[in-house]
Amino acid sequence: MRKPLELRWLGVAGLELRTPLATLLVDPFLTRPPVHRLFYGRTPPDGALLRQHIPQADFILVSHAHYDHLLDAAEVAGYTGAQVYGSAHTGRILEACGLGAGQVVRVRAGEVLPLPPHPCARQGAGGTPVPSPLSPGTEWRFSVNVLRGEHAPIPFARPGRLPARLRYPLRLRDFVLDEDFGFLIEAEGTRLLAWHDWRPGPAPQADVLVTGADIHLGELGELLDQVQPRLLIPTHWDNFLRPLSKPLKPFYRPPCPGHPLPERYDPGAVKRWVSRNHPRVKVWVPVLMERVSL
Repeated sequence: MRKPLELRWLGVAGLELRTPLATLLVDPFLTRPPVHRLFYGRTPPDGALLRQHIPQADFILVSHAHYDHLLDAAEVAGYTGAQVYGSAHTGRILEACGLGAGQVVRVRAGEVLPLPPHPCARQGAGGTPVPSPLSPGTEWRFSVNVLRGEHAPIPFARPGRLPARLRYPLRLRDFVLDEDFGFLIEAEGTRLLAWHDWRPGPAPQADVLVTGADIHLGELGELLDQVQPRLLIPTHWDNFLRPLSKPLKPFYRPPCPGHPLPERYDPGAVKRWVSRNHPRVKVWVPVLMERVSL
């Protein structure tokens, strides 16, 4: 009998997924530096806060190299020993933060990652499986399909080059986007799609859909039609410029093509809209650090 997959929302886009065998994190970010740090000074991770809330991890997936997804990953991997999976920019930033190259794995869209990894069990981006000496019945703790994503085209968050020299602790503007990934994660018989594309697909089917504040309701409807989840979890709606010591407040959705004006994100409105237009889909607006069984 399978045991349930446990999920915990870490704030912003951060997720913790736990099976009886392992813990996987997606975009853990708890430090939440104040707004003036966007322009001045260097920002180390809050190691004490991270150890308090994330005592263990085996694997860390990083969707992209913006600081609200990557700032804390090297610190968490450093004290837990977790392996971190991400883009070329992600890898270079992690190494600049002191993480050894042996803990950093470069991934590309189209790859399938069995976690824990086996040297002969990884599929390439072309989709051709490499033969594995393991028996066909071997079960992995997690299986992750790396999906191509696309960040919303926000002027101050576009892809670019990393600074030629990265010195720890980094400035927040040193965290420059290159690729953006979504992840289809399967464990304990549950498929969870962490969607990281401002457009509504194409997307695979999954039991649970986790998507952020940069998708609008009409586009969310298209995404739900493709994914056909039983559960929707809206994330990245909270103001990540406020520390965890203060109550969460909704942030503003930045302007992007087709939606030129900023507007405050309202996860309650998402829940009401989905209940009217997609009544078969349940919506869970997560409570910070609450652990639930999927």
